[in-house]
Amino acid sequence: MDHDERRRAITAATWRLIAAKGIDAANMRDIATEAGYTNGALSHYFAGKDEILRTAFEHVFEATNRRIDEALGDATGFDALRIFCREVMPTTDETLLEARIAVSLWQRAMYDEHMDETNRRSLVSWRTRMAEFLEQARAEGDAGDFDVDLAVETLLNMMMGMQILGVLTPDDTTADRQFQMLDRFIAQL
Repeated sequence: MDHDERRRAITAATWRLIAAKGIDAANMRDIATEAGYTNGALSHYFAGKDEILRTAFEHVFEATNRRIDEALGDATGFDALRIFCREVMPTTDETLLEARIAVSLWQRAMYDEHMDETNRRSLVSWRTRMAEFLEQARAEGDAGDFDVDLAVETLLNMMMGMQILGVLTPDDTTADRQFQMLDRFIAQL
């Protein structure tokens, strides 16, 4: 296993730990145990806990974006928007795991400049992509006249709320309910 593979394994172990026990359980000793390493061995791959958590946070966005790109194919307009949103919304085991990680790490992003920048950069990218899909829908004649920026912001806030409630109240914020909310929002455009 090379250096990058070991970093990925440690990041994956951190994900599992956060998902199972929360951010407070992500200390160096428990991360090392979960990854199958000694505590001291982690220092060969990361400068410390902060770097591990930053990498875990970056990986959430990378995994989501990779999945979005694979799922989009040639889709445009509302079809592309729907695919995009469904890959962000916590509706599968994989996306629910990512939501558990993201929600846990957002607290740190409020105070950690690197994590804040990762979050901001990712959300700018998502806003841009959603706006492109909405403009395509309009150009394809599938949408009426609406404020694209407001629609993007509304949809982004809706998805972030779904991430939080999907983690905290999964029996109420089910996948079907999330899909209904998304479809109703798109239909109103």
